[in-house]
Amino acid sequence: MPVIALATSDDIDAKGVESLDLPLEGGTGEAASVENLPLESKKQMILEQRLKMKLAKKLRLRRKRLVRKRRLRKKGRWPPSKMKKNKNV
Repeated sequence: MPVIALATSDDIDAKGVESLDLPLEGGTGEAASVENLPLESKKQMILEQRLKMKLAKKLRLRRKRLVRKRRLRKKGRWPPSKMKKNKNV
């Protein structure tokens, strides 16, 4: 009987993806192929993969925002509210 561990998005955000305890089939350290797993395990694997992808997307978007902010600061165009004051000059 496979062990199914449920993780909420709060757990993933707090701990990070690496700290999740994901059970591996066979105990050899290698993940079993999805085709050989029972249907519930396949769904669980897909769900876990989606959660990891969502977290990765959040991290990418955050990094992109921070890089944009850094570049604007370097050019002297941050904070953006400063630009509103200079519009009619």
